[in-house]
Amino acid sequence: MALAKLSSKSQVVLPAAIRKMLKIYPGDELEITTKDNTIIIRKAAASATEELDACGSDIWKGYDNELDQARNQWN
Repeated sequence: MALAKLSSKSQVVLPAAIRKMLKIYPGDELEITTKDNTIIIRKAAASATEELDACGSDIWKGYDNELDQARNQWN
């Protein structure tokens, strides 16, 4: 179990092993929520299509290009 300390400015440093495992880099956005007495921190998806890519299904591969083409037809 990794421990982190809250600074005087209410900042928390994520342990390097966790950042590497989750591929979290400087500038990435994190989603912070609570449930009961637990704090949940997740790496926020940059876009909906990135979230679909993370599903692991080949059906969504390249969908971002298809979505962009469909949006461009309406412009």
